[in-house]
Amino acid sequence: MAASPTRSGSPGGFCAGRMPSLSAAAYLIPSVAMLGLILLSPVAYALWFSLQQIDYGAPVGFVGLANFRALLDDPSLAPMLGRTLVFTAGSVLLAVVAALALACWIDRLRGRLAVVVQLLAILPWIISAVVATLLFRWVFVHDLGLSFAALRALGVSPVQPLSDPEGAMALLILVAAWKRIGYAVIVLLAGLKSVPAELGEAARIDGARPWQQFAFVTLPLLRGPLVLVTIVLTLSNLNTVETPLVLTGGGPAGATRVLPIEIYERAFVNFDLAGATTLALAAFALNLVMVLAYVRLVRLHV
Repeated sequence: MAASPTRSGSPGGFCAGRMPSLSAAAYLIPSVAMLGLILLSPVAYALWFSLQQIDYGAPVGFVGLANFRALLDDPSLAPMLGRTLVFTAGSVLLAVVAALALACWIDRLRGRLAVVVQLLAILPWIISAVVATLLFRWVFVHDLGLSFAALRALGVSPVQPLSDPEGAMALLILVAAWKRIGYAVIVLLAGLKSVPAELGEAARIDGARPWQQFAFVTLPLLRGPLVLVTIVLTLSNLNTVETPLVLTGGGPAGATRVLPIEIYERAFVNFDLAGATTLALAAFALNLVMVLAYVRLVRLHV
């Protein structure tokens, strides 16, 4: 007589075999260990490195917090942080406002025109930062740039933004915002597509004007995408070195010398590895504070 199939509830059944009893924490150990190795170990090494005296790239002695005291005593630190905040805030604000307006326009388009405009909107984002910045520098470079030739052809006195401290900062903000506007458009457009059309229709029936529909119906529902875009663009612009280094090099007269350029020049131009590592740790702390502040802000408004 054929043996009866093993029931699923019997101890010997394959399907009934249970996994070993492990807590959820045990399953997370490999992932946490990998993240700790990749993310935390460089920070720990940098912290140890900043507590050393560095000669010719090698630690030669423990100096404690001397490097941090030297950083705090540096008179150029406060102006440099001020320029960094101006650049970051200006580029993020410009990119978010422009991306929101562009996303609202694209959301109203239909057919091939909508596809073409979307492709053009994300084009700056997919171009290499160095290539994009070199294009702008070629346009505005002194006496040889495309803008100078165009203004001369029109009989207009050419301007030199790269020679003016305020003009150089404004151009740097413009280039940084233009470079990252594609990402913001994608996220905000996805948020607009998820807004129920019935809400806008109900507001229109109640007599709300278009700007009121946007301000009181659409914009509150975009809070999540707006916060996400602001976080990503803030961290991106706060830590970018390609755009300011290629476009202005920190000039003129240090007007665009922002935090990433300072770290780069201390490490690879002046070979002050201890000072560069200490400043990089300060930048890491600033990034961490801003992320925690954004997370706290999101929790308060959810």
